[in-house]
Amino acid sequence: MRARAGLHLIAALALLCGCGEVATAASPATAASPATAASPATDVADPTPLQGGLASLDATGQAVVAALNARDAAGLADLLISESDFKGRLFTSLANHPNAIKMGPDLLWDMQRRQAADELDRALAQFGGQELRYVGLEPGQVEDGPVVRFHRRLALIVDDRRGERRRLQILGSVVEHLPSGSFKLITYRFRD
Repeated sequence: MRARAGLHLIAALALLCGCGEVATAASPATAASPATAASPATDVADPTPLQGGLASLDATGQAVVAALNARDAAGLADLLISESDFKGRLFTSLANHPNAIKMGPDLLWDMQRRQAADELDRALAQFGGQELRYVGLEPGQVEDGPVVRFHRRLALIVDDRRGERRRLQILGSVVEHLPSGSFKLITYRFRD
């Protein structure tokens, strides 16, 4: 029983760390649930921007750097995907493993939030208040789905106060909602 719970946790963490693949139209993960089919607010194809969504990948990176420089934990948290978008509009795109789907949006949201908070705290402790200058974002992998694009394993490229170029590995994945052109961070992921 304990081993089975461990496997469920590993599947959930793979989802949240951006290590999996986007669910395809043929997979059960993309089948419309009654709530999704009935309400446009939960429809992933709805052209309404993601809550607090930014206009570009660069805008996302710039906002992260500004919040790091200001040591603004609340600002960094605000850059993360909202609970309603995670549980509603994007869950079927994010839940790409049968165990993740079985765990459901509530449990996965709770796990994602806890992981993001821990990783955010580590990134802020390491890089907060350093007068960084945003240079760009370097995605490690891009995965296209029908209405979302995932930018995985992003490196945040900055110049420090001495003008030295640094490659910060503090971001997990960014979701690009194609119908609205809006971007949101899924999680922070601090990698030394």
